[in-house]
Amino acid sequence: MPTLLFNLGKHPDGLEMSIMPRRLHSHAKSSELTTNSHSPIRFVPASTLSESRIIFNESLPDLNSTELLALRRKQQRLRNSIPSTVDLARETSPQAVRALKSTLIFGQAEAGTAVCIDARGWILTCAHCFGETRQEWQTYRRKWLLYYTGLAVQVECRVWDPRRDLALAKVIHVEMEQPQPGVANMRCPIFSYISPATMQDPTASIFCIGQPGADDLESRLPRKTAYDLIEVSGGRLCGLIPNVDPHDNSEIGVLKHDAWTYWGHSGAPLLRSSDGTLVGLHSSWDDSTAMRHGVPLIAIRAFLEANLPAGPAGPAGPVHHPIELAGQSESDAIVIDSSE
Repeated sequence: MPTLLFNLGKHPDGLEMSIMPRRLHSHAKSSELTTNSHSPIRFVPASTLSESRIIFNESLPDLNSTELLALRRKQQRLRNSIPSTVDLARETSPQAVRALKSTLIFGQAEAGTAVCIDARGWILTCAHCFGETRQEWQTYRRKWLLYYTGLAVQVECRVWDPRRDLALAKVIHVEMEQPQPGVANMRCPIFSYISPATMQDPTASIFCIGQPGADDLESRLPRKTAYDLIEVSGGRLCGLIPNVDPHDNSEIGVLKHDAWTYWGHSGAPLLRSSDGTLVGLHSSWDDSTAMRHGVPLIAIRAFLEANLPAGPAGPAGPVHHPIELAGQSESDAIVIDSSE
C-alpha cells in the first residue's frame, strides 16, 4: 500500500541505515482501542511548517529490503498488541498510558528505545543507541523508530554526547497511510511528549517503558526471548553512585534503579509514578550487583538546556541554540548543522 511521508525539514542525503547497539545486560487482555483513537501525533494546518512536503512511496527512505522487512514485522506485531500494551500500562501506573504515546522503539532487527521530549518532534535517547564512536554516529545517524501503535517515524541524530551518554534526534519523516481528501491542508505534526521533572527524588516510585531485545543473552544456547516488543515495568530509584560526576555516564549510568529491564531497554524513559515526568533514561546494568543504571535527571536537564533549540514547546525551561555544554570541551558533545 502506498504510504504518505511527511518530510519535516532539510537534511543530508545518502546515509545507509544500520544499527550497532552496545550489547549490555541492560535489560492477555482486552481494550477496545485502535491506532486512530490513540495516535501519538495530531496534525494542524501546514502554514506553521512551511518546509513540509508530502510524497508518496511504497518503501521508506534509507532502508534496504532486509531492513524494511524487519521494520514491517515489528509494525505488525505492535499493531496486533495495542490492546494488551495499553492494558499493561494501565495496570502499572495511571500515568503510563500517556507516557506510552511519547515512547518509541528502534525499528531495526535489534533493539533500542527513545522518548519524545518536545511537541516539535525532538527525541531523546542514549548516545550509544546511535553509535559507540563518532564515526559510527556520523555514518548511522538516521534511524526509523516505531510508536506502540506501529506508526513509523524517521529521525536524524543532531546532537551526540558520549560522555553523558545522551543523544538528541529530530523527526524528519512521518509515515502515514494514504490520507482522505483534504488532509494536505492538515499536515503539520504535533507530537505527544514527556517533560523532564524539575527535581530528582532519589527514591521516587517509577515506571519504565522499553523494548527488550529478542536474543536471550542469559541462555548458553542461541534462542529468542518471549518478551513483547514493548514492556512496562515498575520500581524505584535507588540513588546515585556516590562520588561520581553525574554528567559522566560513559562507562555506566550514574543513576541506580530497580525497574525490570533487559538488553534493548537502553534509552528507555524512567518516569515518576506520581506525575509521569521524566527522571532518567535507562542505559545499562551492573552484572556484579544486578542493579540497573541510567542517566540521571541533572545530566538530562543540562543536556537539553544546552542543545534543545528554543521554541514554544521547550519542556526543560529556558532553552538555547546548540552551544558548548557547561563543564565540557567542544569535543564532548557533537552538534551537526540542523538547518530547518
